[in-house]
Amino acid sequence: MKTSIHRYPTPNLSDDQFLRAVCGLRPCRHGGLRLDREQLGSKSIIHNYGHGGCGVTISFGTADLAANLVDQAAQNGDSVAVLGAGVVGLTTARELLNRGYRVTIYADKSVHETTSSLAGALWLPVGIDFGDTPAKIQRMLEVLKQSQAVFCSLDSQRYGIEKIPIYEPEQSATEAHLFENGTIDPPTPIDSFPFQCQAKPGRMFQTQFIHNNRFLSALQEDALALGGEICQRKFTTQDQLIGLNEQVLVNCMALGSRALFGDKQVYAARGVLVHMKPQDLGYGIHDGFKYMFPRNDALILGGCFHEYDWDDQPDQAMVD
Repeated sequence: MKTSIHRYPTPNLSDDQFLRAVCGLRPCRHGGLRLDREQLGSKSIIHNYGHGGCGVTISFGTADLAANLVDQAAQNGDSVAVLGAGVVGLTTARELLNRGYRVTIYADKSVHETTSSLAGALWLPVGIDFGDTPAKIQRMLEVLKQSQAVFCSLDSQRYGIEKIPIYEPEQSATEAHLFENGTIDPPTPIDSFPFQCQAKPGRMFQTQFIHNNRFLSALQEDALALGGEICQRKFTTQDQLIGLNEQVLVNCMALGSRALFGDKQVYAARGVLVHMKPQDLGYGIHDGFKYMFPRNDALILGGCFHEYDWDDQPDQAMVD
């Protein structure tokens, strides 16, 4: 039913609201996720990477599968090394600690310096290859369901999780497979937007929005409270991994896996974002890889998905 009543505020996008421009490199992988186990000398290495643009969305699901692989290689109480302190590393460490392992997270960047901390994280499985076989696709669907179940069980206030309406303009291409897996209700057609907008109205769906600054801080607090340790260290050779005391390692290094483990299927998809002063809007706008999300510390404007672009600096022309 058409209405001219604006239930939500219109965002203020004037220049005086600008805070910063940031750039992140999404860790994509041809063929989808890598979740498997291999030997490196006497070490068992469990790989958990290739999350593309939805690391936050599926991180708890892949953490569960990675921990299952650790269970096959270690015993309760053993020491396990987790490589990487992004969202995948933190959720994996959290799951292992809850299963009774002793965990050290090795990372060259602090939690809030990782790519995971940059973007506005919408619970939506975009920017990832679901896989090239029926088995991989089925695994991805199970990952989605497991991850969403964990998100629903968390304290939404502490972890910064908020269910909000997401509006898409008419010209936005809807990817049906994002909604066919049963984790998000399909979009509903609408006749008008409940805020001032020049775009032609299209549809609305609801999903969880994750305030990454609070979410990552809570995950790090969980890991430390459960007895985990964080050690700043950068690995450039496999010999350095062999020198670790832990016999079981979980690789959550994302893009770093290309160089360290020779995985040429890994590639970067560059994203440039603008952070504006925070605004309490109560909704988001999504149009493929262009979006606006109201994070509690910034209004996030994006973006782009430039495949095979490894430039990690913001593009001023794009920002303008």
